[in-house]
Amino acid sequence: MKLRERRYIPVAFILLLICPALLNASDDPVKIKLTMDEVVEKALQTNNQVRSSRYAMDKARWDKRNAWTLLLPTMSFNTRIMRIDDQTFAERDFRRYLPPELANEIPQTVFRQSWFTSFDVSMPLFNSSILNGIAIANTNMRMAENLNSSTRENIIYLAISDYLNVLKAKDVLELQKKHLELSRLNFEKAERLYKAGRYSNVEMLQWKVEYQQQKGIVVNYESDLRSRIISLKRTINMDESGELIVEGDISDRLDDEAARFVTMSEQDIIGMIQLDDEALIHANAALAAAQANEEISKRMYLNDYYSYLPSVSASYSYGWRENDTYQLDDYSPKTIMVNLSMPIFSSFQRLTSIKSSYYEYRRSQEQFQDQIHNTRFVLTQAVNRIINLKTQREITRTTVEFNKNNFEVIKQQRESGLVSNLDYIDSQLKLQNAEINEVSTGYDYILAVVELNYLLSKLDALF
Repeated sequence: MKLRERRYIPVAFILLLICPALLNASDDPVKIKLTMDEVVEKALQTNNQVRSSRYAMDKARWDKRNAWTLLLPTMSFNTRIMRIDDQTFAERDFRRYLPPELANEIPQTVFRQSWFTSFDVSMPLFNSSILNGIAIANTNMRMAENLNSSTRENIIYLAISDYLNVLKAKDVLELQKKHLELSRLNFEKAERLYKAGRYSNVEMLQWKVEYQQQKGIVVNYESDLRSRIISLKRTINMDESGELIVEGDISDRLDDEAARFVTMSEQDIIGMIQLDDEALIHANAALAAAQANEEISKRMYLNDYYSYLPSVSASYSYGWRENDTYQLDDYSPKTIMVNLSMPIFSSFQRLTSIKSSYYEYRRSQEQFQDQIHNTRFVLTQAVNRIINLKTQREITRTTVEFNKNNFEVIKQQRESGLVSNLDYIDSQLKLQNAEINEVSTGYDYILAVVELNYLLSKLDALF
């Protein structure tokens, strides 16, 4: 017994050491490193909107199949049991009024307890509402496909935009931290010179104020970076408690696309959006979905008109005559019927329904035209943004170069005592703002190019 206890003691001791480590490891936040392409792929796999649109497309596909099945025959098995009271049985059984010899010759047709069984088949021969319903289902399928494409493109656009915004925030924050470090060194130097009696209190405070301002700016940019990362997590449906690390840089495809717009003239860029309505709808999945919705509204309006038309159906019944036993032991009547139904008066229900669907159709028409106008407006804004940012990007590069040279000159003059600390701080802030503006403008230009490709449904070529 003692040998067994000694044998198990090391195992238990090892488990006691390992379990806390495993528990602590499970508490660590999940770290995910993603490039731009991986961000887009993950968004398309996990985003709730994309999943929802796929389910909507599956539903539309089955609705289309269901509409076609209404043209097929239906078959049913029917059986019933009925029991009548003695008085009713006596009143319905006329054989009791006949002489016995004659009553026995006539088959019994009324039973106190009776059974009836049949197989019934029915099939529509002509029904305009069913035919129109098939057209509605086909259009609804097309709308679901366009909505799925629109949702997919929107999520791709959000994923790329969020990814670029995170890169932008990281680059700006890194640049700002460099300026903060430079400001800290200047403040510490000013503090030493003040203690040595070579700087006045005012000069030392100038550097202190500038250093505090730089720290505040860094805090703001850190908050902006956290917000950008949270937005990206939301797009890829990632738990906010996890840690997301954005890897890589602007892809070569994005750089090539941005460079292509640099070589294009303003008229060439504007010409990209000068499309007629049909071409614009073909180029924009959201507009194609809106057009399908308008067509569905028109079909629903026509469906109310079709309710005035007659409908023709055929039915076939194979049954067993009603008798007093549930066995199928009596003769089997076979019935074929062709039924014609023609509405004549329905208490103005169809008239009011037609009016309602007509105004719904007109409403969808106006909404569709408004969406076309809005899309053209957004396209114009995107093109103007590209043209403006393309010019601003060149200006910011020149501004950075100018402020770098100016800062170096003032730095040398300050060392010689020719300029004040305020002039030096002012030149440093101008260089800092110029560099941050250059980084921001560069990313904004690429984002504008991405937006134009999104509006023209050309994002697939960018990742």
